[in-house]
Amino acid sequence: MKNKSFDCVKMARDIRDKLYRENQSPSLKEFSDNLIKEAHKSLLWKKINVVK
Repeated sequence: MKNKSFDCVKMARDIRDKLYRENQSPSLKEFSDNLIKEAHKSLLWKKINVVK
């Protein structure tokens, strides 16, 4: 059995919960817009190469 030192699911949940706490009061549209902005600022988004 493998010992995991990094849990992607926990990390994703922690990020989601943090963003939700920070943006509880806005409407769903405002929340999703903020989520999109945060995603675009992340290192993961910057490393993605979109090929058309």
